[in-house]
Amino acid sequence: MKFEKGHKRSKGRPAGSVNKTTASAKEAFALAFEGIGGVAELAEWAKANKTDFFKLYARLIPVELSGQVQARITVSDDVPTK
Repeated sequence: MKFEKGHKRSKGRPAGSVNKTTASAKEAFALAFEGIGGVAELAEWAKANKTDFFKLYARLIPVELSGQVQARITVSDDVPTK
C-alpha cells in the first residue's frame, strides 16, 4: 500500500530507535574490548600504531558543526579629521 500524506506510520521501528543488529554488534564489540584488555590494551596498541589510531579517532569527531552567529556591523561615512 502506498503511503499517503497525513497518515501515521504503522509498521517498522520508531524513528530514532537503534536497529537490533547494530545494538547487538556494539555490545559484542564492547565485550570483546574488555576481554582483550580494555583501555590499557588500546593505549598500548595506539602507541604502536599512531597513524591508524588517529585515523580511527578522527572518525569520532563530528563532521559538521552547526550554530548561529549574531553580530552587528556599523558602517559610517564619517571621515576622521586631523
